[in-house]
Amino acid sequence: MYFAVSLDGNHEPLLIAFALGTINRDNSWLWFMRRLKECLGDNTEVGFISHMSDSIDFAVQRVYPDSYHGYCCKNIAEKIRASIESNTVNGNDLHWLDNIPIAKWVRACFPRVRFNVKFIDIPVVVNWFKTNTHEFPITTIIEMVHDSMQAVYLQRVAFGVHFTGDFHGLLTPYALKVIHKRFIHSDGCRITYIVGDRYEVTKYSTTESVQLDRGICSCGKCQKCGIPCEHAIASLQRLEIAEIHQMVNLKLSTSVYRNAYQTEMVNPIPTLRHWEIPVESVVVLPPRQFN
Repeated sequence: MYFAVSLDGNHEPLLIAFALGTINRDNSWLWFMRRLKECLGDNTEVGFISHMSDSIDFAVQRVYPDSYHGYCCKNIAEKIRASIESNTVNGNDLHWLDNIPIAKWVRACFPRVRFNVKFIDIPVVVNWFKTNTHEFPITTIIEMVHDSMQAVYLQRVAFGVHFTGDFHGLLTPYALKVIHKRFIHSDGCRITYIVGDRYEVTKYSTTESVQLDRGICSCGKCQKCGIPCEHAIASLQRLEIAEIHQMVNLKLSTSVYRNAYQTEMVNPIPTLRHWEIPVESVVVLPPRQFN
């Protein structure tokens, strides 16, 4: 099963596309990535976090040549853990770590908003389908995944309706939680005004440079997740809290969250006569019978 998962404005994983095909084949991943681009459009800026796979690398480089593609830190950690648990670790067992380019380490190099994402959890329902539905026909599996996605949309539509109407309702609960945490961390910061919207903020023995007009801080947190860091918040103390909330990236606003789920409908599965039949067919043999 191929699937594409994103993070919504409340920092929750959302399955946006899925397909069934041959595992780890370049042409299959290329087909999936092209269909994904048709759904997202040419003008969408995207970055990819994936398992380590030459086939996924192949597809991303050809369909999204200008995007960033890094490896899931959780997947790499699981591979290392599996090697350790197998008690076969030696100097050669982890040689593949040396072959991962530095730019592929998502934690350090992911250039988009939410720079600090190490991985995106696969929705539980997807993992369940991957491990518990082998005995079902493909058409049944597809319908089950579709229905589960529809249920998630309906739940989040209902969740978005309950956002409050005051300035707290401008941002998703995730964004509000991060801001509250950073307000606490801003306590004890010493602010030095430089010029215009530029400040130097010192806490303990560390000094950071903040440029409010550009929404950046030398600590990198403002740029990483689209939410003012503790240094920026300390510099913004002269503002009303509603104004501080307005400096959060639009992607974390409740209006964008509601808009993402406003259709309340997941695209239906086309009928069999509309299915795209690949030129290269794969013959699947029945299980062997033993006496």
